[in-house]
Amino acid sequence: MKKKLLKQRNFNLLIIDIDHFKKINDNYGHETGDDVIRHVAKRINNCIRSKDVPVRWGGEEFILSFDDMNHQQLQIKAKKICQSIASFPILNLTITVSIGGISTKNRHFNAVYKAADKALYYSKNNGRNQYTII
Repeated sequence: MKKKLLKQRNFNLLIIDIDHFKKINDNYGHETGDDVIRHVAKRINNCIRSKDVPVRWGGEEFILSFDDMNHQQLQIKAKKICQSIASFPILNLTITVSIGGISTKNRHFNAVYKAADKALYYSKNNGRNQYTII
């Protein structure tokens, strides 16, 4: 999967991080944490098209790659994912995500990832449970 991502040039990227995930593991155990990750992944998958590329990127982080989407459509997609996860409890827990994203043309994956990661940290540092698209 990583090779496929690295070959992309014209795409949009979202990085999604489960907010305060360490607290979930610390307070409820790793098994509950794993269940939360599975439920979040299902909600993300329910918000995307079959041609979109979702990847669990490690720990509580996911990346999503989208073709054929403009900046405004990417914002709408990020909002839909945020709302889908926050609107109903998961395992009786309030779960939220922070999202960073970028809409780009003809840039290497590594540069796009760095920009989306910067946007993600903007979302986290400004209250979480939100998205930032650059």
